[in-house]
Amino acid sequence: MDSKAQPEKLPNTVAFQDKFTRESMVSPKEVKEGYYLFRSRTGGFTMWFPKDAKINRGLYEKHDKYYESSVIAGVREEENIIYYIDMVYENRNITNVIDVNLSLLSDYANYNGKYTKIEANRNTIYFAKNENDISVDNKKILIINFFPMLNPITVLKQYGSYTGSVARTRPRGVISMWPKRKNWRKC
Repeated sequence: MDSKAQPEKLPNTVAFQDKFTRESMVSPKEVKEGYYLFRSRTGGFTMWFPKDAKINRGLYEKHDKYYESSVIAGVREEENIIYYIDMVYENRNITNVIDVNLSLLSDYANYNGKYTKIEANRNTIYFAKNENDISVDNKKILIINFFPMLNPITVLKQYGSYTGSVARTRPRGVISMWPKRKNWRKC
């Protein structure tokens, strides 16, 4: 989408009011309630992008058509959820070596468990998660880490659907459920 589009004529959502994020949006029309179609800057994949999220420009990196890394963060105030997705897209020969890439992903996510293999629409998803309960100021916080590896990229259960052909992506999402506070900073 044209980043020069007038923000006042676009949806009043975080995704469209942020210029850098807006550049990756295909259309201001929702593909599903609360989600817009996002196209990666490498052109390697599309995904459903949450309306209440934006791309962190300072953590964005791209190399030609084979590599893209970004952090997507958002707040769902009604549900009392703060989340981020740390996503890496790679399309090189080495990314076809599944065992090596699952090991790298496990090291990256500090995960020591098994992955669930899911076959869906000619795609394979290797999915894992862990949950941690912590207390801050005597209030319980649940942190859930998702770290799927998709080959080719397809569905990330929590925050969007991905389509396209890719050898590997390394998204990891963290959802933190915080107690309600009147003055909290948005991502």
